[in-house]
Amino acid sequence: MELTLIAKSRMLVMRIYGEIDHHTAGEIRKRIEREIKRTGAVNIAFDFGRVTFMDSSGIGMILGRYKTVQALGGYIVIYDASEQIIRLLEMAGLKNMIILSDSLQHGINEINKMNGVRI
Repeated sequence: MELTLIAKSRMLVMRIYGEIDHHTAGEIRKRIEREIKRTGAVNIAFDFGRVTFMDSSGIGMILGRYKTVQALGGYIVIYDASEQIIRLLEMAGLKNMIILSDSLQHGINEINKMNGVRI
């Protein structure tokens, strides 16, 4: 996993490799929470381009981070996800809570639109 900060967008970007299951979801959660406190980020972007599998632990992890950023006035972006992952997010009811995007830049643009920032 890689975690970077885009300071201008107050966004943490988490690039995830492989599976999101019980073991990895817990680590992702801990790292994100620690970095939100350390950096003051309010938005989280998850790069799912290299995610090969996700179970209900991943859904729970996303839902928990959604609640965190919502309280801060932020958003969750998931980009470059496979059709299988997108269907799972839709079935879990997360599609209306998060921004699903093809790219990080498109996700940032969507956040800016929601915040009334002219692009």
